[in-house]
Amino acid sequence: MVKYLSFLKEVFEELKKVTWPSKNLVKTATIAVIVLTLIMALYLWSLDILFTKIIAFIMER
Repeated sequence: MVKYLSFLKEVFEELKKVTWPSKNLVKTATIAVIVLTLIMALYLWSLDILFTKIIAFIMER
């Protein structure tokens, strides 16, 4: 049990040394991730529709 408490104490000491990002940076990064995720989703969705139509055209023959 002493090992675990010592480990937790060391973890909290290390967390005090971390340089945390600012609120503005977190907001900006979050928005960038959401926008890029939506762009990639639309891109992959359009490719899916395109390939579905190509395969349907080939299968009709």
